Amino acid sequence: MIRTKVINDSTDLVSIIRAFDSPTKKEVFMEISRDWIPCSLILDKFGQDGQAALEFFDKMKLAETKWTTPEDGIDGKPQKMYRSFYSLFNINISCPVNEISEIFNVSSLDEYQFKQLEEDIYDFIGDSGTFANKVSEKFGISNTALKALVKRSNKFQYTGLKITRTQPGPESN
Repeated sequence: MIRTKVINDSTDLVSIIRAFDSPTKKEVFMEISRDWIPCSLILDKFGQDGQAALEFFDKMKLAETKWTTPEDGIDGKPQKMYRSFYSLFNINISCPVNEISEIFNVSSLDEYQFKQLEEDIYDFIGDSGTFANKVSEKFGISNTALKALVKRSNKFQYTGLKITRTQPGPESN
């Protein structure tokens, strides 16, 4: 079945750009575009980078998941399987130059800069989340840039008008 991902929000470009920004992500996506692939197979073949790619695809709604039966799992335990949700992309966007430049800027931040900003935002929003406008003001970034950062990150998400954490902080490990 051919499914098309229609992109008409400029910040959705972040997920597409980041989905194919490394050879590992590209190869993992190609693997899951063929058929349902168990997480263990991706982990064996690509290591932690492969698993991180799967989590990213899941968050960006580029992959769908299902669980195996215990018999088909590992050591009698079910495991998660992934398959790409889309086989085509249809991009139809009109936006101001300053908006698209912010999106490309966030998409192309080097890993160190991005991780630093991501960690600062993660600490700022706390366990209960913070309104997006407060985050924008605190870090001196536009709402468009913030939305692009949220799309790029696996650590937080939009929940209504708030930005909330998607995983526990390092202090809880």
